[in-house]
Amino acid sequence: MTSLLLLDLDGVVVIEIAPPHVAKLEIILLHELIDEILGNVHVPIVVLTHRSRAEANLILQSAGLTDREVAAVIAAEDILKAALKSGRRWLLLRHGLKKSWILPEVEKRYGVARRDIAFIDDRHDNLEDMLENGIGLAILAPSGMAIDGLNLVSFDLKQIVRLLEDWKGERVPHILTLASREISIERWRRTGVGTNQGSQHIFNKARRYGRMIRSLVGTS
Repeated sequence: MTSLLLLDLDGVVVIEIAPPHVAKLEIILLHELIDEILGNVHVPIVVLTHRSRAEANLILQSAGLTDREVAAVIAAEDILKAALKSGRRWLLLRHGLKKSWILPEVEKRYGVARRDIAFIDDRHDNLEDMLENGIGLAILAPSGMAIDGLNLVSFDLKQIVRLLEDWKGERVPHILTLASREISIERWRRTGVGTNQGSQHIFNKARRYGRMIRSLVGTS
């Protein structure tokens, strides 16, 4: 049985799109009644994101999610701290922030074994990393622009509720992919908010420089 759900933001809760699809960088809501649906997930939900804490809080506010639905936010700063604490400085330069580095802290903080943790993300590499490090259930969220360049690719959030209810606690050694669907960018999905201002934060600048360095030295 699931004891904890780790939830990514980008591609799962929202998607941030840029011109020419919108006038300027903007956060788009992916799910209607998200607070009600996540309220039906009867385990703690913790956001796990590569975004800074400031960006993550802005996204949660835009989506109308509060501490009633989300127990905590684990942001890029926390992953970085965990990496430095464990002496992974070279791996940090070589691979960037791996979300699995936070798992010992999650286990300690919530008293839950990683085999009882479910994780949903829109990036295959993040899910593979977490599976290789022992989580119980890895769920891939379809996300992006549709082929027509006008609509978005997303999924029905209720699938997550059903998956967690049906999961019997046995570790699933492969990634499960949610069924995709196309959604139009309706007016209610538009927040008018973008994270471009937050990108000037010193922490986000450091992340960009780190990616540049890895590219220059030919690492992944």
